[in-house]
Amino acid sequence: MATQKASKKTTKAEFFTPRGVKLKEGLSTQDGGGSAQTSPGAEADPGLAQQGMEAFATRIEGLITSLSDRLTSRLDSVAADIKREIREIGDRTDKLEEKMAEQAGAHNEMAGRVEDLEEQLKGALLKLADIEDRSRRHNLKIRGVPDSVTPQALSQYVTDILQHLLPDATLDSLLFDRIHRLPKPPSAPERSPRDVLLRLHYFKPREDVLRALRTPDVLKPEYEHISIFPDLSKATLQHRRNF
Repeated sequence: MATQKASKKTTKAEFFTPRGVKLKEGLSTQDGGGSAQTSPGAEADPGLAQQGMEAFATRIEGLITSLSDRLTSRLDSVAADIKREIREIGDRTDKLEEKMAEQAGAHNEMAGRVEDLEEQLKGALLKLADIEDRSRRHNLKIRGVPDSVTPQALSQYVTDILQHLLPDATLDSLLFDRIHRLPKPPSAPERSPRDVLLRLHYFKPREDVLRALRTPDVLKPEYEHISIFPDLSKATLQHRRNF
């Protein structure tokens, strides 16, 4: 205890030392031998800072260069893919154009053949209609014969009409191969009688009958409702309507 009290006693020099100086000295003795109480960057070396900035810039430049290389490589790859696809599309387009050219040529050739076939078909139909008309050259179609005339009396009724038109004709020249009624067409009036179709055995009386009908009022009043026509094919009748 005596030693602790003796250590706490101040000397005469310490007693007259200003307090601020004591504080500074106390702080210096408690610093532990460290650095001076100044700003860390106040006494930093400018060369070290410059080197740090250059290293940072170099690193950034390296990163940018690496990124640029990667982007360039990627863009080159994408450009190569696009060029390849464009080349493939161009090849496919060329093939399609060739196919279209072939199809256009085939279509034109087929259209020409169709026109030729149409002309041939038209000629064949005309010849067929002519053959059909020739097979009907002996026929006459009579319209207006009342339905009250029975099939048994039909032959005599028509013979009387023909004898009225050709008074000088004999019964042998007015011989029928066949005679019958035709079905009524849908366009015919409901109450109109069905037409009668007959085939004369000889051709000349048929022409004489048609020639006699060109004379006005050749039919007497009891046969005014009768009309006699040549029997023509449907194609020939349509051609005459169109004409």
